[in-house]
Amino acid sequence: MTRVWFRIHSFTGVITGLLLFVICWSGTFAVLSNEFDWLVTPEARVESGGGPVQSWGTIAEAVQAAYPSAVVGWLSAPLHPASAAQVWVDLPQQSAVWVYVDPATAEIQGARSYLNLQRFFRSFHYNLFLPQVGLYLVSLFGVTMLVSLVAALVFYKRWWRRFFKLPRGRGRAFWSETHKLAGLWSVWFLLVIGVTGVWYLFEAGRADFGDGKVSFAGSGDFAVHSIPAATSHPALPLLPLDALVARAAELRPDLAIRHIFLTEDTAIFQGQAGYLLVRDRANQLHLDRRTGALVYDQTPHDYSLYWRWSDTADPLHFGDFGGLWSKGIWFVFGLLLSGLILTGTWLHAHRLAREAGNRARHRWPGTAAALAVSLLVLAASVPFGLAEAQGYGPLVGDSRQLPELAPGVAAVIAGWIVLTLAILAAWVFLLWRPEVLQTAQGRGTRSASTQSSSKAMTAGAQPPRGRA
Repeated sequence: MTRVWFRIHSFTGVITGLLLFVICWSGTFAVLSNEFDWLVTPEARVESGGGPVQSWGTIAEAVQAAYPSAVVGWLSAPLHPASAAQVWVDLPQQSAVWVYVDPATAEIQGARSYLNLQRFFRSFHYNLFLPQVGLYLVSLFGVTMLVSLVAALVFYKRWWRRFFKLPRGRGRAFWSETHKLAGLWSVWFLLVIGVTGVWYLFEAGRADFGDGKVSFAGSGDFAVHSIPAATSHPALPLLPLDALVARAAELRPDLAIRHIFLTEDTAIFQGQAGYLLVRDRANQLHLDRRTGALVYDQTPHDYSLYWRWSDTADPLHFGDFGGLWSKGIWFVFGLLLSGLILTGTWLHAHRLAREAGNRARHRWPGTAAALAVSLLVLAASVPFGLAEAQGYGPLVGDSRQLPELAPGVAAVIAGWIVLTLAILAAWVFLLWRPEVLQTAQGRGTRSASTQSSSKAMTAGAQPPRGRA
């Protein structure tokens, strides 16, 4: 029975390995994607971080003065002390543009396309750029991840005693022990990622095949509770944003505002209010933009257990609940998980080479088909990814063009794609030609044996010490 569970573990790893690696690899970079944007986008950095900041209204007015024809969609507070505030605007010839503002001086530092590293990695990790089916495909890997984890814990006897068993040996034995040790220390992370992945699969199924509800509250049929529209007072002017912020602080003094969304009639404030492990949208306040009247107020206290978990899944999946420290831990374990997939495949290929010997190459039935399907899925993501990117680009004539990316953003995306393709190419080669490993190991063994024999002969030819 133990061997059966071992085969299940290996089978799920190899059959799903290529796409699972790409998903985990991209998700790892998505965790710190905002920080990577900060590093490679000069407009996103400020010199006067950590000091007094300008009001939300002053920042919005500065953007409107610099871009008179812009429609301000939302404002986001600086993510870190040395980060710029970001204002999302629609321009006449280009929608979805980030304007970067120094929060201390309200000085405009520049504007870039909404397509940055954060958007690229989040979108690719979310659905591989594949509309409709991509989310299901990605979420299904949460199931295979949990199956592989359970199988490993069943066949690895007394695993709870082996957390501090350091790898020994050389070659395949060393990497096998390293794979097991890294897997044990990653059990908690695998559970978190696997369970939240399965939850996303359930949410998608409910949205498309169930009652269509994906939110606790909203203005459409997708929400359980309908938020009333702001009372229309077209004759009244819009209140200044700072007046609305002051009104929000009066109604919700506990709310640390992180985002402000502006519709034609409503100002929506979201942020944190002392509740553990929830998205910013779990705390929200809606105000009429013309009268300041309260339209809707929400805290996680209003949630049932179902919706509380719904707004907890994302912080757990991406580890952004504790700032840079928690994201750093998630990033390290994401790299470790990606390495587990790579070493697991290498160990499987090595085992195939040993079993095949000098005979014809041995492959599991279905491995080639799984590789082919995985490569086709990744190839299909290219045109859909370009189409999504064009949606953020400028309108030229009747068609949209690809947006102009910050040089650092373009370089990181290109470098990541090249590195990922190189890893996948080596991966496919190992699975398709496992005997190469056997040949390399054989040469290394013969070389070591020859050296050992040579040393022994040399030692035997020398006269014993202490004699003439």
